[in-house]
Amino acid sequence: MGLREKWVDYEDRFFILKESIVRRTNRVIFLALTFGLLLVIYQIGFPKEPYLINWVNNVLRQIPKALMLLFLFKWFLKIILSTKKIIFERKHISDFIIFFILFLFNVLKNRSEIIRSDYFLYLLITSFFFLRFLSASTEVKNSLLSPSVLFTISFSFLIFWGTAMLLIPTATNGNLSIIDSLFTATSAVCVTGLSTVDVPTKFTPFGIDILLILIQIGGLGLMTFTNFFAILFRGGMSLRNHLILSNIIETDEPNSLFSILKKILFYTILLEVLGAILIFTLIKDSYPGSTYDHWFFSFFHSISAFCNAGFSTAPDGLYNQNLRFNYNLLNVFSWLIILGGIGFPVVIDIYNASKNYVRSGLRLLFLGERFTFQAKPLSVHSKLVLSSSFILLVLGTLAFYFLERNNTLAEHTSFYGKITSSFFGSVTPRTAGFNAVNMGNVMQGTILVYLLLMWIGAAPSSTGGGIKVTTFTLALSNIVALAKGKNRIELFKREISQSSVQRAFVVIFISLIILGSSIFMVSIFDPQIPLHKVAFECFSAYGTVGLSLNLTASLSEGSKLVLIVCMFLGRVGLFTMLFGIFKKVDCDTYRYPKDSIQVM
Repeated sequence: MGLREKWVDYEDRFFILKESIVRRTNRVIFLALTFGLLLVIYQIGFPKEPYLINWVNNVLRQIPKALMLLFLFKWFLKIILSTKKIIFERKHISDFIIFFILFLFNVLKNRSEIIRSDYFLYLLITSFFFLRFLSASTEVKNSLLSPSVLFTISFSFLIFWGTAMLLIPTATNGNLSIIDSLFTATSAVCVTGLSTVDVPTKFTPFGIDILLILIQIGGLGLMTFTNFFAILFRGGMSLRNHLILSNIIETDEPNSLFSILKKILFYTILLEVLGAILIFTLIKDSYPGSTYDHWFFSFFHSISAFCNAGFSTAPDGLYNQNLRFNYNLLNVFSWLIILGGIGFPVVIDIYNASKNYVRSGLRLLFLGERFTFQAKPLSVHSKLVLSSSFILLVLGTLAFYFLERNNTLAEHTSFYGKITSSFFGSVTPRTAGFNAVNMGNVMQGTILVYLLLMWIGAAPSSTGGGIKVTTFTLALSNIVALAKGKNRIELFKREISQSSVQRAFVVIFISLIILGSSIFMVSIFDPQIPLHKVAFECFSAYGTVGLSLNLTASLSEGSKLVLIVCMFLGRVGLFTMLFGIFKKVDCDTYRYPKDSIQVM
């Protein structure tokens, strides 16, 4: 072997060794951040002696220095000892950001009181850990995992993480059992709102912050966050992850996935900020507390409403004496719930249609160009969601008004107050879970209306739950079509595919099985509870609504476990899980002779 061949052989060996060292260095960086996060949790969440507090802080202050050394070592191998002298690559942008902030932190920590504070260090390490975690978690190693299974695993991981965080001593006032912690974490991640404890009094500000994080991530989905950071900080994602997220978001345009993710996050943040500002404006003079308390109340409830979670930090929820007569506040909550529940595909569809009309209108106004009309301004899905939601809201408002005007609405003296509360009462069972009336005193007819609305739920790919409004409408349309003797469904001058109709009836059938099983199990664990209250609780859990007839806290542990499973299946969907578990069978290569079966 000549000298040149030997040199090439040594270069190849060195390249393999270098890449192995770089991978191990990345693992050490992640482990250092994980260790730092655990120390932060221990420091904040557990009572300890003063000498331990100082020792942990000293260890935490060494982590930024160690991370800088690890990053420098990795770049020395990646850049200096590389044939391609590329100093900056987009896939390394997260590393550059972390290193630059760490450098500024070490330089400025002795010059600023804020940067030198312990809590700034805690925030820094925690933020870097999640940034690194979100960036790393996008690499799916197991090619056998389907999008449905990944979707289920992401929610399971978030629930168990939230359960562990809520068990931290300083997250609650007094002890919280594992069952209650698991129930609350599941309710927050599945944006349900049911709680076995009184949230305002049981949880400390630290515990409330944990709930807020679980609600926000659970409302949008962990896969949305992880893949957004993958594209933003790594310059892209794998083709498999690209297809996975396209399947979860249910978009037909996978090439514009990053644009869709940006629109989803921008839409979410914009509405939550606007909602918080409006809520702050409406409560600052009527609700007790400081300015900070009002802002925290506003942001918490804006996020909780948009994510259709139903959690509240106010005593008695929105039935609080200072809130239930604030009708403009109820309207803000109602529209946040509606806009969070119509689904992101509908929002993106409306955005694209509005953008076209605005652009054409401006060209007509300023350039004199001919106005151009879209051939298909809104998809059939968007039209179906908007029209069905409108009909359900109107019918729900009228039903609530006529059933409760002399009952729970009697305390509202004006017609505006009654109709606003009725509208809110129609919106909230569509997976939101807030209550502005005493749910223990509502009429039997109202309970039946609520059961139907909770079962139907919100739109697909939204922050809401239930069987979805499109599923209910397709099933109803199929009944009408069969009654007319038609063998197909036609909506908005389009024929609906047979696969959509089949899925709708499968989802309905599975939901009835889950609800029937849940009601049966809870009635066994708590036989003393009236059946209508048990049914209401199970419908609320499966629809991820969060409304209760003042029953949740008194349930036995067995019933709580049943509702935990019910909430999880209502959010993830049993059909989604089965679709990912069962092996797909190719039946296009053969057909058996057709036959008919009597069904009535």
